[in-house]
Amino acid sequence: MNTTLPEIRQQLDELDQQLVKLLGRRFELCQRAALAKQRAALPMMQPARIEEVKARAAALAGAEGVDPAFARELFARIIDEACRLERRLLGKHDTSERGLRQQALRIDHVAIAVRDLEAAIESYRERFGFELVERRSVEGKRSGMESAVMAAGGVTIVLVQGTSPESNVSQYIASYGPGVQHLAIEVDDLDATRADLVERRCDLLTKIIRGDGLFQMFTRREPNSGMQIELLARSTESGFKADNVQALFEAMERDGVY
Repeated sequence: MNTTLPEIRQQLDELDQQLVKLLGRRFELCQRAALAKQRAALPMMQPARIEEVKARAAALAGAEGVDPAFARELFARIIDEACRLERRLLGKHDTSERGLRQQALRIDHVAIAVRDLEAAIESYRERFGFELVERRSVEGKRSGMESAVMAAGGVTIVLVQGTSPESNVSQYIASYGPGVQHLAIEVDDLDATRADLVERRCDLLTKIIRGDGLFQMFTRREPNSGMQIELLARSTESGFKADNVQALFEAMERDGVY
């Protein structure tokens, strides 16, 4: 029996609608489970149960001719979203849910300081298969920087090169050498995360930089590891906002840090 492309697409659309409805139903049940765990004074995160769900999904996928590794990754993302909804539901009643251990969702990107941006772009594109997504410039004596956003699958790296010896990126390389300049972690609730970090006396560089669809906050560089951490929350913005980047580097310039 021959099926036309429009007919196939209609069937796909119908299946997509069913999938979304099932996800909605699953998330509803997860929130009911969260309330039940709260009443029973049980921890929200239960690693053994999470592993059981992912293993079962992989087994079911294999029986249906679907890649088990893909199924595990898919259910990991579904579980992440369920946990986010549970945290939001219970967060009003439990202040322990506002720390990074509960709020962190994923590594959003890794910023890598390089000496030669063009050579780095070529290397990551040709040797590793990354795609150049976006280029951006920041002006300023200490904040001057050229950057390139590179992506491969769900992995994003941002290559950064200083535009002068005085720039933050150039000074970072002079002190630590080229490499990971900062690690960006996406969180569910940035305000709650900041409150927790303040209580922990974390050395914060910026307040929350609020852009359209993108909120960001940065720590000062941790001297022992040389690492700076960015915490961010996204709504509609999947990339980076020029005003946010400028605000960060202005803060670094004011404080004389890199």
